[in-house]
Amino acid sequence: MKKISLLAIVVLFASSCMQQQHPDYEKNLETAKKLFHLHGLEDYDGQAALISKDIVAETSLYGSEKMGYDEFMANIKGYHMAFDNVKYTPEVWLPGSDTLGNLNGSVRTYGVWTGTQVQTKKELSLKGYWYFGFDEDGLLNAQGDYFDFGGMIDAVYPKNLVIVSLDIREGKLDNVLEILNSEGGLPTTRAYDGCLSLEMTINENSNTIWVVGEWATNDHYAAYLKWRQTEDTVIGAMVPFLKGGAEGINIVHPNTGYQSF
Repeated sequence: MKKISLLAIVVLFASSCMQQQHPDYEKNLETAKKLFHLHGLEDYDGQAALISKDIVAETSLYGSEKMGYDEFMANIKGYHMAFDNVKYTPEVWLPGSDTLGNLNGSVRTYGVWTGTQVQTKKELSLKGYWYFGFDEDGLLNAQGDYFDFGGMIDAVYPKNLVIVSLDIREGKLDNVLEILNSEGGLPTTRAYDGCLSLEMTINENSNTIWVVGEWATNDHYAAYLKWRQTEDTVIGAMVPFLKGGAEGINIVHPNTGYQSF
């Protein structure tokens, strides 16, 4: 029996497992690169010409749902408005596959976005992963990204902070906390349109509760506050437990000129 070298066996095995590159990959790769290049140029129409009306997209925003064409294009426009001098530097471009591992002409990339946030002038340095799927006409019909969206917002975006203090009568702290923690209290505030985050802390020495919220805009908070004051009952339920009644509620809003150091 002839001996077969280990190297020959490895080469034979690798050859049997190796897939040929998908015939559409190189074309789709150039489209993906062009989309990123046009994004840096803020060429909205140029990008739109490469995107299918049937696109399904996913973002890194916590709790977000899949987006259709209109939402996806609005998302692109939002980034154009939020950043200047945007540039993508890829670390690698890779072919994508279906759920069975078969190459399907899709494109993946790992890399870094840089740019300047328009309002804060802070410099962006965002590492992440992006994937692109294409239809038979070569148009983008699937796109997703994975990066630290919250970290990006905290690092470079402006914040619309609202700070509320509640001065509570002696012995009534638990009463107010029960109202705030109820379904109609702060959980409803957090779910309100435009509320991006909400935190509460208690100073037992001064019998004060502090609530700090971040809102998409000051107008979003103004709409929320109007609803609480005119249609809701939570504020009225807390008033009897506050020092000086309604005077025990202090709201710092609107706020501008946010800075971090």
